[in-house]
Amino acid sequence: MGLRYLADTHILLWALNRPERLSQGIRSVLSDGDAVVRYSPVSLWEIAIKYGLGKLDLLGHSPEEFFVELESSFFVYRPLDPQALISSYRLPSHHRDPFDRLLFWEAIQGDLVLLSADAGSDAYTQGGLRVIH
Repeated sequence: MGLRYLADTHILLWALNRPERLSQGIRSVLSDGDAVVRYSPVSLWEIAIKYGLGKLDLLGHSPEEFFVELESSFFVYRPLDPQALISSYRLPSHHRDPFDRLLFWEAIQGDLVLLSADAGSDAYTQGGLRVIH
C-alpha cells in the first residue's frame, strides 16, 4: 500500500472550488488513482464555524451543500480518534490555530502525510509531521 494522506481544510476547499490554487505537488497526489486522501471532521467543524462568522466564502454554497459535494468526491472520511484528541496537548505550540494544530497531530498520530498550504506546518516536521505543500 502506498502513502496515505490527510487533506487540510484549505486543500479540501481548493480541490472542490478553486483547483487552480493547488500546488503541482498536491495536484499530483490528488490525481494519483492509488492515493487514499482522507479528510477529518475537524475540517468540517472549521468550515462551519468560519462560514457562520462570515470569514469563509463557499462561492454561494452553504456548508451543507459543500459537504454533499465532498461526500461525492474522491476524498475519504477519517473518523477522529479520541486518543488523538486527548493526547493533542503534547504537540508543541509553534502554531496557534486550534484547527490546524489538531490536523497536524492527526497526521502525526495516524502516520499520514498532510496535504497543506500552511507553511506553519513546517515547524512540526522535526516532531514527525510529513507534509506536502
